[in-house]
Amino acid sequence: MTISTNRVESFSDGVISIIITIMVFNIKFPHMTMPYTQGQVERALIVLIPSLISYLFSFLIIGIMWLNHHHLFHMAEKVDEKLLWLNLHFLFWLSLIPFPTSMLSGNPLLPESTAIYGGVLFMVSFSFSLMRTYASRKDLMHSDKNRLIQRQIDNVNRRAKLKNFAGMAAYFVAIPMAYVSVYISFACFIIPPILFFIPDGIDNEKLGEQVAEKLIKKNEDASNTISG
Repeated sequence: MTISTNRVESFSDGVISIIITIMVFNIKFPHMTMPYTQGQVERALIVLIPSLISYLFSFLIIGIMWLNHHHLFHMAEKVDEKLLWLNLHFLFWLSLIPFPTSMLSGNPLLPESTAIYGGVLFMVSFSFSLMRTYASRKDLMHSDKNRLIQRQIDNVNRRAKLKNFAGMAAYFVAIPMAYVSVYISFACFIIPPILFFIPDGIDNEKLGEQVAEKLIKKNEDASNTISG
């Protein structure tokens, strides 16, 4: 069974948007009864700082995973049933992010909060790595007879895998380090976003246009064959 990659992307986009919506609901300004002073309002806002920082960082992680997911399925030519299950596996772990985010925002210095947060992020990266590896091994990714384009496609996949493995390693280290110092774990959490924003030296947009042109030509050839 094969289905369109666009359908998988649309479903995943909907799930990810719901995850972000649920996560922002955890940020709640405390109810204040009249009369209240300016100092009380300021203290209430200060109390919300850990929640805002946790939400901001989790939003960044989800955004990065959404972009990676988009790039993966942009490079995928077809989707089989196992890849669908692997995508659901990835979305399952992604959907758990609001829980440790809420736990971390309420208890930022609690080792268990940091360890669970790192564990969930590790599984998110691991599940995505499984999906990418399977798509590559089962020849579900685009291929091209043009050696230059094919070399670029291979380079994109290889560099993406390296960054994914480095991120997994950082999250894995953050789990036990939480019981040594939560600040070490926080430093580990920052590593994957930094790696993501390091340029690859590959024009992904141009490569995507080349792949799209290949698909259009392939569909036109198929239509001409049917018409003939």
